[in-house]
Amino acid sequence: MTNTIEPIADQLKRRLREAGASRFESISAHTGVALSFIRKFVYGSRENPRVQTIQPLLDYFAAVDRGEIDLGREAKEAAHG
Repeated sequence: MTNTIEPIADQLKRRLREAGASRFESISAHTGVALSFIRKFVYGSRENPRVQTIQPLLDYFAAVDRGEIDLGREAKEAAHG
């Protein structure tokens, strides 16, 4: 049985897709990563991003995993401005 590790970029794309495009603006605001980059990255036109660009996104999802950020609450706040 082979135990493969998911590459960081693939993991991040998966997490962003799971969060959903409706949350990209909130994630961008929270992380300081440009919304245009997030969209391009998820949809495949940015294949090899710099660590400095994706680290805030990785930190964001680590905070989600720790329960420090509630994706559902953030989406509601973004919708109500």
